[in-house]
Amino acid sequence: MEVRKVAVLGAGAMGHAIAELCAISGYEVVIRDIKEEILERAYEKIKSGLERDRKKGRLKEEVSSVLSRIKTTTDVASAVKDADLIIEAIPEILDLKSQVFQEVEKYCRDDAIIATNTSSLSITQLSEFLNKKDRFVGLHFFNPPKIMRLVEIVYGKYTSEETIKTVEEVSKKLNRVIIHVRKDVPGFVVNRIFVTMANEAAWALENGEGTVEEIDSAVKYRMGLPMGLFELHDLLGGGCIDVSYHVLEYYRETLGESYRPAPPFERLFKAGHLGKKSGKGFYDWGEGKTNEVPLRAGKDFDILRLLAPAVNEAAWLIEKGVATPEEIDLGVLYGLNYPRGLLRMADDAGLDAILKKLEDLYSEYGEERYRPNPVIVRLVEEGKTGRKSGEGFFKYGPFMYEFVRVSIDREKRIGFIKLNRPQRANALNPTFLDEICSALDVLERDDDVRCIVITGEGRNFCAGADMSVFASGKAEDMLEFSEKGHKTFTKIETLSKPVIAAINGPAMGGGFELALACDLRVVSKKAVLALPELNLGLFPGWGGTQRLVHIVGMSRAKQAILMREPVDADRAYEWGIANYVAEPDEFMEKVTEVAEKIADGPPLAYKLVKKVMYYGNQDHLRTGLYLEAASGGNVAVSEDIAEGIQAFMYRRKPNFRGR
Repeated sequence: MEVRKVAVLGAGAMGHAIAELCAISGYEVVIRDIKEEILERAYEKIKSGLERDRKKGRLKEEVSSVLSRIKTTTDVASAVKDADLIIEAIPEILDLKSQVFQEVEKYCRDDAIIATNTSSLSITQLSEFLNKKDRFVGLHFFNPPKIMRLVEIVYGKYTSEETIKTVEEVSKKLNRVIIHVRKDVPGFVVNRIFVTMANEAAWALENGEGTVEEIDSAVKYRMGLPMGLFELHDLLGGGCIDVSYHVLEYYRETLGESYRPAPPFERLFKAGHLGKKSGKGFYDWGEGKTNEVPLRAGKDFDILRLLAPAVNEAAWLIEKGVATPEEIDLGVLYGLNYPRGLLRMADDAGLDAILKKLEDLYSEYGEERYRPNPVIVRLVEEGKTGRKSGEGFFKYGPFMYEFVRVSIDREKRIGFIKLNRPQRANALNPTFLDEICSALDVLERDDDVRCIVITGEGRNFCAGADMSVFASGKAEDMLEFSEKGHKTFTKIETLSKPVIAAINGPAMGGGFELALACDLRVVSKKAVLALPELNLGLFPGWGGTQRLVHIVGMSRAKQAILMREPVDADRAYEWGIANYVAEPDEFMEKVTEVAEKIADGPPLAYKLVKKVMYYGNQDHLRTGLYLEAASGGNVAVSEDIAEGIQAFMYRRKPNFRGR
């Protein structure tokens, strides 16, 4: 079935945004709500959003053209009578939805598909209010839909494959990242993991395992989640403690007593402390107070305390055939903005460690939710304990990377390493650096590869180092991370094959330093390069203080580092950083042209000339790199770094004190 016209029921925060997405994607859209003033507000929000996108170049079409596809009405019949797809986005009240669905079915076409954007109610239960149950499906968008690209397609008991196929095609046209929720379970996939992890944080708080600040700090900085779980509950929508409380009560009813709200959620909800909007939640927001989560407050909190129960929930979803490991990880990446997939984190931590933590929790508290899922037990029994064993939830090895995509054009004899962490601007963490090293080894050994290109997925080349490493407060962790970077970048320099940095977008901090270690640099006109580390209270630590001086001279290097001035493509070419500059639409063509010329050359001579040029000019470089690494350790655990990163996270000016 081809969808041409979409009706969106409800013009609230989700409804109007879904309607806007549909109109941008070319669909004729009718928005229906109960009052004209609600519709007028929604239309104005859509109009201003489109104008903003147009101004920033994100919208190619004229605003008036997109708006011409949007109609509004308060009449259900006129909204749905000729719609192919009807998306319900009204409040999460079962009785209200049942009335609306029954009214819709009176007026819509027999072949129309009805989808619900519910985040918590049962799809099967909702379908019971309809006669044509096979044409009913869950289509769960995440807030705000224009930014959060995930959509969960949720199967009800009666949903037909044709219905799934149709909404899948629509979701693709809306440029959504799709995960299939093949069974109608409480919370579906993403909210099931998010709410239960938040509840575990509250249980840890209740049991005295950490304070609000300690737990939030560990989550925000060491795990790298966008916000602390308590902080998020206080701020999302002005406070959403009541929402999670109700969801947890629903889990209690459907999944058992063990899923009941933790006492802090219950106390806050019953006291009316719902978050910032009520003046108090997990934090005190009274009298205009602001709260910042301290960077290192959570350095001693055991992250496995939250990770293990969340992985247990994910394992349950796998065991029941609800979703695959790949879909679960896509869900938390694009629906919760996690820094990496939950199950990838588990594989890194070690599934034997996850299992041990669950057994300890079950032994101590006796709660059923801690009983290790058979999926985890089986993997550990089979020796599949994660990345260290080569297999856990995922397999690891050459070409099976988490953050790197490797491809080879054997006809042109070019190997490509794509930095593939676009949701975090391709920021480098220790695992990422290990995978780059492994990919370089693979391509160096391949006789069909004579030139290697490193580029970034998405809009960025690389945002530099992942700041989560600074949250541990341990100098040894920082030094180990620093050494990994030096090892990786030195490998690039000493590789027997030429390496080109194809800088497709911003290259910041360690990303710029990675590019400096490559033999040649092709820079897109939309790229910008910068070493902004001093803004965070530290300085470039992966060769930026040395290689940049070698390339551009001391004066310009100091201008870039001390003044933290960004270098655009034209200036990069003027300074000798960029060997070639290309317009964005001609960028990869230029990269390939340069790589092909190298690949056509003599491999042995390339190998030797790289060594001659590197070792013949490295006396001061090696000394400088050593000094850089040694000095980096002195600032790694300083208060200034903590202040710099915290100020960056809260978008304020840092107050450095020189200690």
